Amino acid sequence: MDLYRRAEVVRVEVTPRSDGSWTIEGEVQGSLPAPYQVLVHLMLAPNGQVKHWSGDCTCPVGGDCKHAVALTLAAAQLNPADGTKSAHAADALTAMRERKEAVARAEAEARLVHWLQDWDRAVGAATSQAPSAHPGRPECYLYLVSAVGRSRTTVPQMQLEAVVSYPKVTGGWAKPKQIRTQPGPGQAVYDRASDADRQVLQLLRAMPRSVGYYSAYSVAPIGVLEGAVGLLALEQAAATGRLFVDAGGSTVGAPLRWGDALPITWGWKETVPAAGGEGVWALQATLPGASATLCDNHPPLYLDASEGVCGPVHAEGLSPAQVTMLLRAPALSATALQKHHADVARRVGGLLPLPPVLGPLTRLQGVTPVARLHLAPSLPHAVADMGLITAQLRFDYQGHVGWWAGQELGVLVPGADGGQVLLQRDAAAELAAIERLMDLGLLATDDGLFGIPGERSQNDWMHWADNGFEVLRNAGFDITLDAALDGWIQHADTLDVALQPEGGDAATSPWFALSLGLEINGVRHNILPWLPDLIAAAAAQPLDPATGLPRLPSHVYLPSLSGAAFVRLPTDTLRPWMAALMDLVGDRARDFRGDSLKLSRLDALRTSAALGEGAVWQGADALRAMVAQLRGASALPEVPQPASVRATLRPYQQQGLNWLQFLRAHGLAGVLADDMGLGKTLQTLAHIQVEKDAGRLTNPALIIAPVSLMGNWQREAARFCPGLRCLVLHGAGRHAVADAVAEHDVVIAPYSLLQRDRARWLAHQWHLVVLDEAQNIKNASTHAAQVVSEMQARHRLCLSGTPMENHLGEIWSLFHFLMPGFLGSQQRFKEVFRTPIEKQGDSTRMAQLRARITPFMLRRTKALVAAELPPKVESVMPVELGGAQADLYETIRLGMEKTVRDALQSKGLAKSQITILDALLKLRQVCCHPQLLPLDAARKVKTSAKLEQLMTLLPEMLAEGRRILLFSQFTSMLTLIEAELKKRGLPWVKLTGQSQRRDAIIEQFTSGRVPLFLISLKAGGVGLNLPQADTVIHFDPWWNPAVEDQATDRAHRIGQMQSLWVIKLVAQGTIEEKILALQERKAELADSLYSGAAARKEPLFTETDLAELLQPLSVS
Repeated sequence: MDLYRRAEVVRVEVTPRSDGSWTIEGEVQGSLPAPYQVLVHLMLAPNGQVKHWSGDCTCPVGGDCKHAVALTLAAAQLNPADGTKSAHAADALTAMRERKEAVARAEAEARLVHWLQDWDRAVGAATSQAPSAHPGRPECYLYLVSAVGRSRTTVPQMQLEAVVSYPKVTGGWAKPKQIRTQPGPGQAVYDRASDADRQVLQLLRAMPRSVGYYSAYSVAPIGVLEGAVGLLALEQAAATGRLFVDAGGSTVGAPLRWGDALPITWGWKETVPAAGGEGVWALQATLPGASATLCDNHPPLYLDASEGVCGPVHAEGLSPAQVTMLLRAPALSATALQKHHADVARRVGGLLPLPPVLGPLTRLQGVTPVARLHLAPSLPHAVADMGLITAQLRFDYQGHVGWWAGQELGVLVPGADGGQVLLQRDAAAELAAIERLMDLGLLATDDGLFGIPGERSQNDWMHWADNGFEVLRNAGFDITLDAALDGWIQHADTLDVALQPEGGDAATSPWFALSLGLEINGVRHNILPWLPDLIAAAAAQPLDPATGLPRLPSHVYLPSLSGAAFVRLPTDTLRPWMAALMDLVGDRARDFRGDSLKLSRLDALRTSAALGEGAVWQGADALRAMVAQLRGASALPEVPQPASVRATLRPYQQQGLNWLQFLRAHGLAGVLADDMGLGKTLQTLAHIQVEKDAGRLTNPALIIAPVSLMGNWQREAARFCPGLRCLVLHGAGRHAVADAVAEHDVVIAPYSLLQRDRARWLAHQWHLVVLDEAQNIKNASTHAAQVVSEMQARHRLCLSGTPMENHLGEIWSLFHFLMPGFLGSQQRFKEVFRTPIEKQGDSTRMAQLRARITPFMLRRTKALVAAELPPKVESVMPVELGGAQADLYETIRLGMEKTVRDALQSKGLAKSQITILDALLKLRQVCCHPQLLPLDAARKVKTSAKLEQLMTLLPEMLAEGRRILLFSQFTSMLTLIEAELKKRGLPWVKLTGQSQRRDAIIEQFTSGRVPLFLISLKAGGVGLNLPQADTVIHFDPWWNPAVEDQATDRAHRIGQMQSLWVIKLVAQGTIEEKILALQERKAELADSLYSGAAARKEPLFTETDLAELLQPLSVS
């Protein structure tokens, strides 16, 4: 209507059709910019009433919408005189419009009348009433009840209707009149009505299923009695004395009174179809007396017209809702009843009589079931789902045994006498039994089978079987066993392990045979086929932190090699072997089907070295003794010092010679890792001299060293072992003397020529290859590392005071050169050792690695073997940055922090190394001197706090007569220091990687002519013996503490006669302080490898480290 009134109908066309209907087409403006397209079909009766109306629209509603109504209203307003319309159309539309207008006038008049009546009541005036047609006998409300039949059931429903009548002169009541309008104030009959009448009328309005009289057509107050409201309405109507049976005539009979509740009696009646076939049984409900009618209301009611009474009914033990359902029960076939006997008996048994076709029924209830469990080996195809054993659960109710999970609590089971038993299950007891099995780790199927899925460990089944399934009996189950479970678990006794050489003796044999056997019932069985399962079981367990051995249970269960049974294997004797066996098979596939495992000499050595305490084995006594000697359990054979060695070996140097000769005698290799200054060069030369004197040096020994150390090797050889013929291959002239290699005992060459002269090195046979400062091959992927690994040599030796500078991968690289395969593949080494130790701080793995490499690494510290060496005093001297230098530092830091953060977010830590190192380099350069930075802003800052501090220290120290080594990693910083020394007239010499005539420069300091030695960290870190110095100054810290220690040890070596003062200048609150903390972490990792200290708990270098390194300048 609103759309119509707003003239939203923009187009309308009316078209008559041959069947007397009309089509109305048009457009109605809606919420969208474009109007909706609307089509209406209309059929009118001759009097203008609408017989049919439907509409279709393009709006979201789609049909019979407000747009269709608006279009119809617009069509009704068309001018009937319009010549485009037929006379019939004009008449129909006129009639429809007139009817609409009449309805509107009637509604308006009714609203006015009601408003006037409301006014009269509001001011207390008497409402004018129409004069009564029956003076003295006014109209009042009567109430009629009737039983209304329904389809598909023989039970009717009771209906109550309010009507109007008046008393007749002759008695009784006049013909009742239906009420056509809503009862309410202003109506004479309503105003005279009693409170009871008004209450009944109100209850009729409130009935849920009443035919309401508030509709547009105002039908009579009538409804089917439902719920408490309906029951109360009927009782109140009876209380008025004007409740009658609706006889359908012009009079009413005697009034009905409210009666007592009547009981229902239930029974079954069989009906057989006239055409034959199966009979059906119908449930019937009867009331006392033949005249009462049962009504299917809610709650059920009865009506007894003969006795003039009505009221409720009741059924013993049944709720009104249940009674209603029973009254509506369909006829049931005998076959269906017999099929669902248990369901019928469970639901209605005891409340209703059962259909006679079901026969007698015995009830069994209140019985606690016995949970019975039958155990049997799973069939092969079921092992994946059920595991090794299948447990079948059944519940026993006094001999009635079954599995009824998922069924109703009342189940029908056969009785012993052939009858039927309705068994009332104890759901709580059954559920408790199921939960007890699930608590033990068993999973269930729908048919009562329980197992441990095949992908999970089956150890529980084997442990339970080994203990007679006592755990299940203790859980309250009655157990029966399949005969196949007899002897399912066998017990093994002692372990017998033998490692025997194949051909020759243990000292020289290249191959060994490892055999493992167990006694089962007094008979020895080969258990090598079990080895993969044993190792898998060990690998799944954590290691014992105290012993480093796999923390296995006291026994394991393994499949029997003969039959479907299992063997209980004690692990006490196996445990010491497990770490060695796990390592043995970790890198390569092996055949375990034979009687023994074929091992190379290196594998046998690895196995022996990895054995835990308590390992008992037979054979290979020489191998066992050799490992014990390498571990230090027994003394190494004493090797006499060659008379041709012009030096007296200190006791620890003699021990080193013994160790080197022991390795050679057994075809092994190792790392001589003594601290710097303890004479690794002398021990190695003495070892080569022994080989020459014994006639074994048939091929030369090759020494690969940094260029800076080559002169030192040549001088030391000439000084201590003049009988060794030495050849130095270096520089452009090396090719001229290359053919003379075989004529010399010792060949000295630099790392830088390894790749360049690769063919030459690989073409020669070498008696011994020595790598001095072996950390130069710490990266196994470099050309140098690859070339030395391919060299043909009888023996190999690494010399390094710092075999590990940054991470454990460097140790692997050294041993890959010395004894390839000894530490496994690089990937396995990372998985087993490097990742657990470096990233997880696993001290157990560290202990295992240390035990593995210790026999082949000899390391003595100065504190341990050189008691005459004076102490080293280290001190950190903080220097506070100020003014323009501090401002420059913070400016650079902010820019670098953003650069590093962006790189980390875009590329990650691993791919951002160049960006990170560049950022950190700039910060370190600012700390040393702004002039080191190639930036305009830095060039404007002319002062350096650290340089000023240094220039304060040096004059005083030199005046005291101190001999000073000054290290910096920046050669340009040394140049700036030189300029300041020159201004002050202080003497100095300088050594960098670019220096020529190194020996002459060094001699100026060692002779005492110059007291101050400026050295670049890279040039002076190795190859210098400067015990004359008593003071070491590190102008700037370096990431790696080992590099700084190497530099310091140029002075702190054998020959030093006074205490050494080491000073580190550190810019306070800057990146340099963070570098010191990083140095400590790296030193801890190295100490953990060399000693028994626990490993650190965090990685070497993380994004957290970067955040700390890039913190703002602070003064702490």
